[in-house]
Amino acid sequence: MLLLDFHPLVEADLAESAIWYERQQVGLSHRFLIEAHEVFRRLPRDAKLYAVRFADIRRVNLNSFPHGVFYFLTEEAVVVLAVFHGQRDFQAEVKKRRTTYG
Repeated sequence: MLLLDFHPLVEADLAESAIWYERQQVGLSHRFLIEAHEVFRRLPRDAKLYAVRFADIRRVNLNSFPHGVFYFLTEEAVVVLAVFHGQRDFQAEVKKRRTTYG
């Protein structure tokens, strides 16, 4: 099974969205984080199920929240680059983060 690796800014992506959701409704941030972590848990097994969206970047959407998890594959790992809201102009930022990995 593939390893799971995270770009250093993924934690900030999650925190920013969680804060926003908690301001909308108490407890909603917890539901958001549980759903995101469930996607992370399944990614090593399911990563190849999701199509390449651009370059070598794939996206899997959260079920209940309008966010996507952007990642790419190496021979050894699934590398999560970002967790962004679907309305965000994400392509440039994801490409920028991708350059960190060569």
